[in-house]
Amino acid sequence: MMRELREDTLIDLKFIMADTGFGKTFIYDRIKDGTLPKPRKIHGRSRWLYSDHQAFKKSSSGSMMGKILGK
Repeated sequence: MMRELREDTLIDLKFIMADTGFGKTFIYDRIKDGTLPKPRKIHGRSRWLYSDHQAFKKSSSGSMMGKILGK
């Protein structure tokens, strides 16, 4: 389990991938469909708020289980 971060901590794509197990394409598809907010661009690099990531992770775990269980 990863350590808890402050809600306003900025995280990168590698962190999200490691924490969720999702690949880059899946994550960017979730940005396109609005499930995950667009990243903030800081000096040309994409960063997300940790709080946005936590909300995405919570919502995606329920929807992914539904897909796995066929619901």
